[in-house]
Amino acid sequence: MRVVVTGGSGRLGQYVIRELFTHAHGVLSLDVVKPRECLCPTQVVDLQKFNAVTSYMKGADAVVHLARIRFPYTETGFDPVTQRWEFSDPAGDADRFQQNVAVTSNVLAAAEACGVRRIVCGSSLAVYGLYYPTRPQLPDYLPVDEEHPRRPQDPYGLTKLVGEQLCDALALRTGAPVASLRFAGVYTEAHRSMLLERKKNPLIRGTGALWSYIDARDAARVCRLALESNFSGHQAFNICASEAIISTATRDLIGKYLADVTDLRAGLDGCQSGYSTGKAKDVLRFKSLCNLVD
Repeated sequence: MRVVVTGGSGRLGQYVIRELFTHAHGVLSLDVVKPRECLCPTQVVDLQKFNAVTSYMKGADAVVHLARIRFPYTETGFDPVTQRWEFSDPAGDADRFQQNVAVTSNVLAAAEACGVRRIVCGSSLAVYGLYYPTRPQLPDYLPVDEEHPRRPQDPYGLTKLVGEQLCDALALRTGAPVASLRFAGVYTEAHRSMLLERKKNPLIRGTGALWSYIDARDAARVCRLALESNFSGHQAFNICASEAIISTATRDLIGKYLADVTDLRAGLDGCQSGYSTGKAKDVLRFKSLCNLVD
């Protein structure tokens, strides 16, 4: 399969390229910068320019769209003392919102114009509105599955919601299978010490992530599985490690920190993530294999 990967120089993109390359897929990477190590042809391109994107999309069978501009508050905006998220750069966030939506719109439109048959789009668990709320927000039920209402308040979560809506429209127009992968925070071996700190302090990032994460190697593998799996229309999938960061029983964590959530469903036994990954397991045959918090 000939696959275009946008954001191929990024943290996850480099793992995705390696995963696709080692499984005999042809890969072209599009990004604003080249990575230190080029495993495949890489083109420096402004993804906000539709014609430029289209010129590199011709002849592709599939697209994995991972390109984005990072919102700084997602890393630095949480105050563990007040348990609140702060958004200190509204003007910058507005610019980043516009750029990210434009990039996703251009990539999807270029894929449609070039007859690309399969699309995988990087989304986020932030679409549910629990990760970065301005006002505290609880899940309607646990574990959170793909049918849970999406109520993001923050610019990053909203870009992912708009991106999924663009995927909805494309799939309806073309009939192409499109997967939106709602990733938890993606980490590598370099982040192990950070994760271990979060393991010690359950509230270091609040409760919105429901103590979930995903190893970059697993995240890359599910991108490939989404390209190779048989499904129709636009489908969204929660993607995180099945086991939580915290080695405390999930129901105990819920009882201590989310006691107002009373609708507790199957899938919370042991130290499980608060986000359900059952759909990804059933449809994409995905199960997390890597563990950075042992």
